[in-house]
Parts: sequence; C-alpha cells; structure tokens
Amino acid sequence: MSKPFTPRVARRFIGKYQPRLDALEKARGRAVYADDFANKTRFPDMLYAKVLHSPYPHARIKRLDVSAAKALPGVAAVLTYQDPEVAALKPTSAGWTDGVDTVSYERMMWKRFRDRRVLGDTAHWVGDDLGVVVAAETEEAAEEALRLADIEWEVRDFVLDPVKAMQPGAPLVHPEVAPDNVLPPDPVGGGNVFLDKGDVGAAFSSAEVVVEADAAYHNATQCSLDNWCCLVVWKDGKLTCWSNSYEADQSRMHISQMLGLPLHQVRVISPFVGGQFGRGDTGEQPFFLFTALLAKRTGRPVKFKHTRRESFHDSRQPAIYHAKAGARKDGTITALQFKSVGNAGAYSDHSMFALKFAPAEVAEVAFAHIPNLRMESYGVYTNMLPACMMRGVGNSQLNLILGILVDVLAEKLRLDPLDLVVGNFGHQWAAPPDKSLKAVLAEGALRIGWSEKRRRPGGRPAAKAGELRRGVGFSFHPGWHAEWQEARRGQIQVGIKLNPDGTVMLEAPTVEIGTGSNTCNVLGCAEALAFLGVTPDRIQFSNVVDTETCLKDTVQTDSAVSFLQSEALTVAAGELKAKVLAVAARKLETRPEELELSDGWLSVKAAPAERRRLTDVLWNGDLVPIGVTVSRPPSSERTGVPFQANFAEVEVDAATGKVRIVKLVIVNDCGTVMYPTGAEAQQIGGQCMSVGETLTEEIIYDPATGIPLNFNWIDYQIPTMADIPDIEPALLEVWRGAGEYGACGIGEGVLTCTPAAVANAVYDAVGVRLSGIPFKPEKVLAALASEARP
Repeated sequence: MSKPFTPRVARRFIGKYQPRLDALEKARGRAVYADDFANKTRFPDMLYAKVLHSPYPHARIKRLDVSAAKALPGVAAVLTYQDPEVAALKPTSAGWTDGVDTVSYERMMWKRFRDRRVLGDTAHWVGDDLGVVVAAETEEAAEEALRLADIEWEVRDFVLDPVKAMQPGAPLVHPEVAPDNVLPPDPVGGGNVFLDKGDVGAAFSSAEVVVEADAAYHNATQCSLDNWCCLVVWKDGKLTCWSNSYEADQSRMHISQMLGLPLHQVRVISPFVGGQFGRGDTGEQPFFLFTALLAKRTGRPVKFKHTRRESFHDSRQPAIYHAKAGARKDGTITALQFKSVGNAGAYSDHSMFALKFAPAEVAEVAFAHIPNLRMESYGVYTNMLPACMMRGVGNSQLNLILGILVDVLAEKLRLDPLDLVVGNFGHQWAAPPDKSLKAVLAEGALRIGWSEKRRRPGGRPAAKAGELRRGVGFSFHPGWHAEWQEARRGQIQVGIKLNPDGTVMLEAPTVEIGTGSNTCNVLGCAEALAFLGVTPDRIQFSNVVDTETCLKDTVQTDSAVSFLQSEALTVAAGELKAKVLAVAARKLETRPEELELSDGWLSVKAAPAERRRLTDVLWNGDLVPIGVTVSRPPSSERTGVPFQANFAEVEVDAATGKVRIVKLVIVNDCGTVMYPTGAEAQQIGGQCMSVGETLTEEIIYDPATGIPLNFNWIDYQIPTMADIPDIEPALLEVWRGAGEYGACGIGEGVLTCTPAAVANAVYDAVGVRLSGIPFKPEKVLAALASEARP
C-alpha cells in the first residue's frame, strides 16, 4: 500500500484503520467453526454420515442391495432412494435463493428448474450424491458400508461440452426439464434474448468501425477452507441443525419446507464460517435433508461433512462469450452485442443468475448510454459438476469479454482505451463522463504508470524468442451492490439494548465468513450511538446466529452487509435516543424536549453548564435496560453505482510462454469506506482467487470417461505466496448513495476485472490476444506461433 486511505468525512469510528474486533478471539483459537461444534466431545453419541458418489458421469441404479452394509458392525442406519421418507421428498434445487432473501419452496428463484432428487436413483456427474447414505459410529465404518452396497448400474452416454450438448442427438441430461439440454428461458423475461434495446442490426450497418471478440471463462471452484458441514439432532419432535451455512434463516426454511415441519420446530445455529466465496449461495443442499432423516431414524446426533475432494462440489459458471461493438470514428460507441453459452453442468441451480441476472444489472448501471444493445444467453446442461455461484457471479465472465472488446475497439480507433471508456459508459442517472468511473481510471492509471508504460497502437514490434516483454492493461466494472439493488432482501432487522452502566448489547445477526462485516456492524453501532459516548469495546456482539433467539439474519452476499445493517442502526439509534430522553425526563421531572444528550452527558437546555452523566441517572432508575428493535427495508432511492477498475502489469517470456503478473492496482470507489482495514484486505485477498483463475486454476476432465482428474489442491493449482504479485489497493469516495453512509460493497467484485486486465496487458506486451483463461504457457506459445505464421 503506497498511500493510505483518507476519508472525505471524518468520523469517530467509521472510515478508520483498526484491528478486527474478532481478531483476538480467532488468534486464541476461541472462534467456533464447524468441527468445534460437531464433535464427540460435545456430542458423545454422535454418528457420522457418508453418502454414495457416482463413479459414472451419467448412470441410473438398476438394482440395489444394502443388506451387507446394514450388517456391518458400527453401522446405525442406512437410507436409500427406496425408503418411503426419501421417496416422498419433493423435487428441488440448490438455488432457492441467492442468499439475498428468505423464500419458500413455491417462491424459489428458479422453480421451473427443479432438477434435483434427494438421494435419487440417477447420477448426472462423476461424484454426484445418490442412492444411499449411511450413518455409522466412525467415518471409516460408514465408508466401508458404502463399499459393501451391491449396485447394478445402467451406464448412459454423457456429454461435457455445452456446444455439443446443444446439437441434435446429444445425450439428454434432464429431459424432463430441458428436452434439448438448453435451460428453457423465462417466458416473461424475453427468452434467450433477454435485453434488446434500439436497433442493433441497423446500428452495426451504419457504424464506421465494427470489431468483434471472443472469450471463454472456465469452471474454477471456490476452494473454501471450511468444507460444508452440518450436525443434526432430532429430539422430541424438534430438529436442531448446527451448520456452516451462512444463511441460517433460509436453511431453516429449506429444512422446514422439504421435511414438512413447522418453522418453530426447526432451529438452525450458524457460528463462524471459514470462507465461502459464493458456495453458500446454493445453500439448499440435499445433505441437510438426508442427515436430518438419519438423525430421526437413529435418535442420535448425526454429522455430515465434505472431504477435501468432495468440496469440489460446484464451480463458477463456465461461459463462452462472443461480443461485437460498433462505433463512430470519434469514439462514440453506437452498438454493443453479447452472446453467451453457459455450461450449467449437472444441475441448473443459479446458472441463469450468472448468465442473465448479473449481466442485466451491469447493463442497467454501465451500458445506459449505449443506444443499441442486445444481450443473449443460453444455459446448457452437461454431465460436469454443477456450475453455480462463485465470488463475482456472472460479473467476472461478462467482464472478461467486455474488457477485451473495449481494448480491441480502442486499438481500431487508435484511441487510449481509458478515454474510450470514460466517454461511453455509466448509469442512467448521470450523463457521461461518470465522475466515479473517471476517478477510478485516473487513480489506477497513475499508480500503474499507464502513460509511461502503455505502448501506442502500431508501436509494438514482434516478440522475439527468449525475450522478456512487459505490458500493461486494465478493465473496469460497476460496483456490486448499492443499497437500492438490495430491495429483494425485504426488512433488515437490528436491535440495540442499553444497560444502566452504559454498555450496549447489539443484535445485528449475520454469519461472519471472514470479511469483517461484524466489525463494521459494531463500528456502525458505536458511530450511531455517539450521543451516548459509547466505544466499540463497550458493545457486546454475538458472532453466532441462532434462528431461535436472534432476529432475522442478514446474509453476507452481494458485499452489502457491511453497510446495510449500519444504515438500519442509525434508525435504531434515533429511536433509542428518544426512549432514553423519555426515561431521563421522568427521572428529572422535565420534558424530553428540554433535555440535551451528548457524548454520554445529560443537560437541561436552559442550563447547559449543569451536566450529569447519563449512567448516573439510569443507575438511580428502575435498572431496566432500554431497548429498541428496528425493521427497515433498504432504501429504494436509485442512485446508480460507483465503479471499480483493476490495472495489471505483466511480463511475458516469449520462449516459454510463461506469464508473470508483476503488479496489480485495485481501485474501488466505495461511496463511504466503512472499514478500510477490512476493505483493503478484500482488495488484496481477492487477488489470490483472480490470479489463480487467470493463470493456473482449471478443473480438467478425462474426455473419454467424464472423470474429473484434479479434485485436489496439488493438481488443481491454487496460487502460492510465491505466485502473488505486488498488489496496491486504492480506496476512493467519489460517488455517494442513499442514507447516512451512501456506501457500496466491494468484496464481491475485487477480482472481477483482473483476468481482462491481464489479457490486455499480455497483448500490450507481445501483441497476441488471449481469450480463454487460464492463460497457461501452452496457450501463449500457440498464440505467438499463430501470429508468426504468414
């Protein structure tokens, strides 16, 4: 970090660097994670659950005999697809909600894609859960019981490539949902062409310059350190589930709806989560249900947890994009067109969120000034692992093609791509140039040395063998999310209780996943309670979300919790102040409006010099804590969004094809930076994911068998510290949204622009376009060889 962040408005706690408030708890090993609650010490009679995984990419169980498994010593229960309680479960999806809101079965986001059967008899990818689940005294006994299951398989044809899956005669993955493997479009949402503004065909015909580009985003996985886990106790008609799901209330709804239990008979408890990166957005996982059924059958606590291999459970939505841009010679973009084919894998879940929902949002807040725009997308079933949610969902895939397309167009127009972007992109609530976009690009360009390092069009000699060449590139994207984009959440609930000694009990339920949002809540509470003189160390906050004792949780998706609950806390603080003044007025025999309360001191307005501590007044009262609870929807005021940009400097070895990222500059306009220590940690930490996706990470399949070959952390190449370049974070406050803070999240999008920035930097260095990540040496060498051919 070459220059620390300076807030535009000085506040007591918000916007200041400080340690995380849960840092000591974690450093001492006192933070409770999955294995801390689900163990034999806490539950001596706990059983372990293991589920059958398909060895084939597409197969059905024709015959099943589990008698040997049931007879194995240590086995307590075996459930199969033939058992009535399993067969009675409704078809479902793991994508009822993206975590933003709590929804019932009938209101799930993608109810036309109910393609999952809990412990069904048919597998759709190698590793699919199906058929049989065992509860045993040890994990080893459960695994051995599965091996003893006598299964006759009907092995079916499979398909891995989404383009091939769209062709007539391709093996059908879910014919009951998609008779041609293409996920049926929403008839209300405009079909596969989900955005069609102006006349794109005519605009391209009249454009003075037209360019096209292609990009392919692969299926990286989240690599969360904290594997999926749950422990279920079903006793006296009540089900209690401890889980590292980060959406406790939605998990309760899912279990209640699928098992036919009233909500008050389902309790979900979620402690700390060791990172989730979008994994938890597909939170309606079948394992919650079969673990619960095992707990009911055995009358004992049952634990289910993924192994490291099993944690390769879903991935980012792979997408193949083709894009086209038309412009006038002066640099005015007159038309944009995007077409994508997404590999949904074995189950749809949130595929269409990535392919349509997220790109449509980008169009609203970034492409508003492009008069002609068409966006078209196809989600396609294949027999690969499900492609669901991952940090930057849908945005990263779109940004790769957008960043490359803008660079191609700028070169054709012989313009600096920075000028092209500033002149054309922004949201509809402000005319270009967008102040936020202009600011993040200027800051990033300054810090990367753009004007000194960027080659001009035509100034790039061909790379020579053995030569190390450097180049710079960038990409930009709208921020994710502002408050008005969170309307689907409904009511945000918070509570504040003031004790007579001036300490505060804060209730702002949200599962801490490592982002520091809980610290933001405490800081926001202290900021809002300035009239009490409260400091963060005098605020009690629980890091455990319990649906039986807590208010409705606010799920840490869309990077919005850091400010959403703090906005609600400003309202709660106002109500608390009114209550405090009413209590004090009764004690002092005056009216509330005659009192002044500042920094914990009370005075009568008519005699301001005669002050007394509020706590002295409260201690002489009835000693009943003063509390308020607020339910507040996010502000619907449409303020647009701020922008972000990533700049990259790379070094390319023309002999080996190796791309080394020398430096990354990550610039985010946040509106208000709630907690700069945490924000910069997101900017820096997010690059571990972006560098991996850009250069090394890739799930590889054997095309002959459909078997994934690198479901481990050795062959699936996550970057090490040695692979991480110099990273310079930059936080700005230019745009401003609604409310007390007018903030926007950044954690979701800090990695979004890196792949395109690196692609453009590679082109700047050696003059070849790379469109499909990861940019491995063999791809670079192939591109250089192709460019060298006459």
